[in-house]
Amino acid sequence: MNRATQESSTGCSGRMAGGFAGHLRVRSAAPGEMPDFAVLFEDPERRRWVVETLAAGGSRALVVERFGGRAWIPAGRTVTAEDGETAVALDPDDRGQGLAHEVLRAAVRVLREDPFTHLSASIGADDAKAARAFEKAGFAPAGPCRSRGRPATRYLRSLRGDCTPYNVWI
Repeated sequence: MNRATQESSTGCSGRMAGGFAGHLRVRSAAPGEMPDFAVLFEDPERRRWVVETLAAGGSRALVVERFGGRAWIPAGRTVTAEDGETAVALDPDDRGQGLAHEVLRAAVRVLREDPFTHLSASIGADDAKAARAFEKAGFAPAGPCRSRGRPATRYLRSLRGDCTPYNVWI
């Protein structure tokens, strides 16, 4: 089935037929890419948090790429602090297409290999789109909190249970 047939059969046109983001790959950001990370965050407080987190070291900066036009193109970036606090930003060309939760899911698959037991995100009450994206990516609301001086909701995603890998019935 060719691309035109796929797009017409789903009733959706554009780069992502039927909302399918295609294959995503994740890689660690190169040191030269770090200045570009903060620019993608629209909220000035979140942008400042990203700059401070990356400068402190010990964080994970990931680039999630999608395949398009015969090349891998950055679709979004995630930053995860040492305590598991996670932020995501999509590249401007990929915003508004329902790709944020897919970018988060791809990043979570990589972050499982790190020593994180859980990931968290503080999302303001006025950011319903971000809340939906984190929920679709498997994060669950864990109650109210204050983030950067404003009321917010804490979202958590557990990466590991309490049992060890050797706790298996034979």
